[in-house]
Amino acid sequence: MTAVVLRGDARALPLPDQSVDLVVTSPPYFGLRAYQDGGQAYDGQIGAESTPAEYVANLIDVVRECARVLKPTGSIFVNLGDKYAGRSGPQGATGQRADRAQASTYGRTAVHPVPDKSLIGLPWRFALAAVDDLGLILRRDIIWRKINGLPESVTDRCRSSHEYLFHLTKAPRYFAAIDEIREPHAEHTLRYYGPGTNARQRPANAAGNAQNGTKNRLTTVGVLGRLPDSVGDLASEPFTPPATSPLDGRPLPEHYAAFPSALVRRIVLGWSPAGGVVADPFGGTGTSALVASALGRTGVSVDASHDYARLARWRTCDRAQRAKVLGLAKPPVEVTGQADLLADLCAEAS
Repeated sequence: MTAVVLRGDARALPLPDQSVDLVVTSPPYFGLRAYQDGGQAYDGQIGAESTPAEYVANLIDVVRECARVLKPTGSIFVNLGDKYAGRSGPQGATGQRADRAQASTYGRTAVHPVPDKSLIGLPWRFALAAVDDLGLILRRDIIWRKINGLPESVTDRCRSSHEYLFHLTKAPRYFAAIDEIREPHAEHTLRYYGPGTNARQRPANAAGNAQNGTKNRLTTVGVLGRLPDSVGDLASEPFTPPATSPLDGRPLPEHYAAFPSALVRRIVLGWSPAGGVVADPFGGTGTSALVASALGRTGVSVDASHDYARLARWRTCDRAQRAKVLGLAKPPVEVTGQADLLADLCAEAS
């Protein structure tokens, strides 16, 4: 299908009402990084607020807009990391501090009213506000553990190695294709519930009766596999874009860790119909639109940055990037003339 890259404010999406089947996004961290256009930080970007309350309020404005463009049967998935309050500069969910240039952007300010060194609890502040203020349904909090998380220099607490993913809906009934992302049953489950087993072979419950009565095989736990867990291991995804765009020859912004495509893939397969529309209001490098389009959906990437819109435009059109998110071999080098044709096609879609 198609990937469409748009420049716009996440709080005023350039999309019609009830036109999107799925929203999947990862907003900027609070007080961690100043995103730039042409080497200069641009005004009004989310994440640069002076307090956690302002940050959460802006995120709620974004989700309110996402709910406007979402179909009644749609879902919203928001990935958020937390941070610590302190006077020594920004510190992100993985523990790494901003570099000197980034820290000077935000200054050495305490995060009031949160005490110094306290975890702010930004993900849950956001999730509760989405329910309380917007009336959305919080279907599940999902934790993904970063198996390649960075080391930290702290000596008085555990290392930070996870982030939250919140699943929100507008209605109790919504589109879900959970069979697409079921996971293999554990060996002991197959031993107790697999073909050929019966109630006598199953462990007894407290009353001495075989669990699940006389129901056999996997009827109660899923013939196609078990439900995906609410906690899972996933590596963060390093990403090094080319110095200049193959489409227009202009410099591209640096970006060291993109939204993990494996995470987006599971969400797109599980909660959007084939041929549907998947939107990301914080499009960034275009991961969500790239994965959605590779999986037969229309992916829409929206970002306030000119530079990141250009980066997403290249990435969503690049054959090697599309093959990578599908787990396919890298395609052969393009012959003369193909790159120019691809640039023309991408320009029409952007």
